[in-house]
Amino acid sequence: MCELQNRTPAWKWNIHTTRFNPYKPREILLLSGNVTGVNGSLDDNCWGKIILDVWRNNQWKENAFVFFRKDKACTHIKTNVPTLYEPLFKKRETKGQCILKPGVYELNNAPVKWVFPNIPIMPYGRYRFRMTGGRTESYTCMACELTVIPKSD
Repeated sequence: MCELQNRTPAWKWNIHTTRFNPYKPREILLLSGNVTGVNGSLDDNCWGKIILDVWRNNQWKENAFVFFRKDKACTHIKTNVPTLYEPLFKKRETKGQCILKPGVYELNNAPVKWVFPNIPIMPYGRYRFRMTGGRTESYTCMACELTVIPKSD
């Protein structure tokens, strides 16, 4: 799923979420785990790319949605996924700069509301999410599977 030319990724994630309860769709999920920066900082000189594959007819339809930013990867994470950025990276933030330095960023039952203010509303369904980023070449790749459901009032 992630090809990094036989290199170890500079950033890794190991995050677990509480189970979604369809009978309580407004219940906020809790995240535990960590994001680890092994080497190389993530800042506004980095590019970022998100690829969403959609599950249709018992197979993945690759590249259903592609979001690419040629710079300001750190700022895009901060503005597009604020409810994840706040508990994970805000504590070590440098005033006035968006730089994620190597280290271990931990979550321990942190409440995260999945709100993406600048991302279009997605069609309901099952997706495979892949995020890559780097400076000149790709040096990190993170992947997960997710399901988009109707918003409950």
